[in-house]
Amino acid sequence: MFAKLLHKLLIGLCFAIPFGILAATTAQAQETDPIPPKEECQDCHEVIHDDWNDGAHGQSLSDPVFVQAWEEKGSPDACLACHTTAFDPATGMYEEDSVSCAVCHDPAPANHPDSIMFTSVSSRMCGDCHLDSYAEWGDSVHGQENLSCARCHNAHSTELRTDTVQELCESCHEELVHSFTETAHADEGLMCADCHLRVADTDMGEGHGQRDHTFTVELETCANCHNSESMHDPTVVAASLGAHEPIAVADVAVEVAPLSAIPEPISPFGFAVVAALIGMGVGIVMAPWLESWYSRMR
Repeated sequence: MFAKLLHKLLIGLCFAIPFGILAATTAQAQETDPIPPKEECQDCHEVIHDDWNDGAHGQSLSDPVFVQAWEEKGSPDACLACHTTAFDPATGMYEEDSVSCAVCHDPAPANHPDSIMFTSVSSRMCGDCHLDSYAEWGDSVHGQENLSCARCHNAHSTELRTDTVQELCESCHEELVHSFTETAHADEGLMCADCHLRVADTDMGEGHGQRDHTFTVELETCANCHNSESMHDPTVVAASLGAHEPIAVADVAVEVAPLSAIPEPISPFGFAVVAALIGMGVGIVMAPWLESWYSRMR
């Protein structure tokens, strides 16, 4: 009994080894080009390339607002980690003077377009650079429902997916937006974004958390329009209700997992192990037939 089991295991190993080697070799053959030149992308994706070129990602290092803010700060190298592609802090060199295709579409199959290009729609990728907005979004209802950045923003043009913010809100909150049109706020020309996407305090230009992505309405937002002459003093209201001052997002310790703009390379080891296990199973199943065939050949 033990001898038969040993024979099956040996035959299984005979299948497992070549299966594992074949899988590892195939995985290595699918190695990716980490930084495909953007000219190659443009050959097939001309419209997308044009959108990207005119957007904030394509002009991440040349945008006048960024350049002015960067120079006022002394042109720190730390900014280049997000405003360029593959920045090396040790040498100060980078591959592209923009947020190129490779930043979001990495790893790129060496045989693309035969193999599908990797595309991530996860907000974590955006959070590699947009740290504040990512942290705010994570605390919001949108983040808890995993309504990713790409649902509202076009990553190539870096514009909204609708002509206006109001249309974007209405695409999900149709009933609420309809009710809002009957309110005094709407009569005054206010939109959802005026209260739910307030302008954040920042000194680094438009690219750094221009809007608060918690989507909550703070008491300060109301007080900006309804001053002490038109409503109760906010501090008196808060004291009478036993409430606390609203806490700014910047004061909240948000735990965010370490992020990296460059994903870890995929090891062929896992493919080899799975293939070896499959080969072992095939060998064990075929062992009785092979033993019978070998006996007849003798």
